[in-house]
Amino acid sequence: MPKGPRVMLVSEEPLFRLAMGRELASDFELVPTLGIASADRRMDLGVVPEAVIVDLDSVERAAVPTFLARLVDRDLSGPRILVSSHFRPEVAAAYSASSLTHFALSRPWRPGALRTLVESVMGLSGLRAMTVGR
Repeated sequence: MPKGPRVMLVSEEPLFRLAMGRELASDFELVPTLGIASADRRMDLGVVPEAVIVDLDSVERAAVPTFLARLVDRDLSGPRILVSSHFRPEVAAAYSASSLTHFALSRPWRPGALRTLVESVMGLSGLRAMTVGR
């Protein structure tokens, strides 16, 4: 059975990638990367994600704005989800509500919150509800 949309996980932290993977692996094709340079290399090799989740708590955080600009240069139109322990949940929710392409999630998140956000911003939440109801 084919996986769902391709989601790139950009984080240097193995435990964070594992946590994201546990929540998303059943319904998405995951592309874990070891940070921004690794994500760039994967895309240079032709990997085209439909969404990107970026860990802002990484050592590379100063490179994130340039990385996000390169996603625009690559014509990646899918959502970018920024995750950080510095976001308070209400600030992250307000940030997500005010953007068409960038979304925020506070870390740690409630179980299921990452999946719900990814499904929502990719327009999959209604489809999932219809599939479950069958």
